[in-house]
Amino acid sequence: MAEPEYQGKSMSYWLKALAGKPEAAQREAVKALSRIGRTAVPELIKALQDGDWQVRNQAAMALGEIGAEAQAAVPALIEGLQGEDKYLRSHAATALGKIGREANVTVPVLINALKDKDEDVRRDAAAALPRMGSEAKTAVPELVALLKDGRKPVRKQAIKALDEIDPETAAQHLTAWFRLRHWLG
Repeated sequence: MAEPEYQGKSMSYWLKALAGKPEAAQREAVKALSRIGRTAVPELIKALQDGDWQVRNQAAMALGEIGAEAQAAVPALIEGLQGEDKYLRSHAATALGKIGREANVTVPVLINALKDKDEDVRRDAAAALPRMGSEAKTAVPELVALLKDGRKPVRKQAIKALDEIDPETAAQHLTAWFRLRHWLG
């Protein structure tokens, strides 16, 4: 069986390009591998373990772009979300959100990521949760807690996530916040 191609170049070529320079080449590789789709998933899962942080991050982004067809990558992305590399944690959270619906496995891990020390990871985990369907309702208390986060991008994403997951709770907390702000001047 012939190796899948994108724009006349093999999947092997694009996998090597993940580690290439400049970043434009890496972005093109992500695009190509996401277009190749499900066939590229096993190699991208391996790339999540690469010694080069850029390769790991680009692999996570490509898996996210593949979307639901990358379901097989969920365990590896969860491992990345729980790892030491803050960039991979952030990209893994985003990818899990784009892959979606492994909610029973993914939601608890994303909820835990809402408490991450890195603001990008907290923000990206909050952004991923609404894509998990009704299972995401279990994250509402943690998203409410994020409304007090010290970083504005995290608070903003928590509001957006709450609004998508539980609009009534979001409205209650925003109303209280606006009242307090008005009262304090």
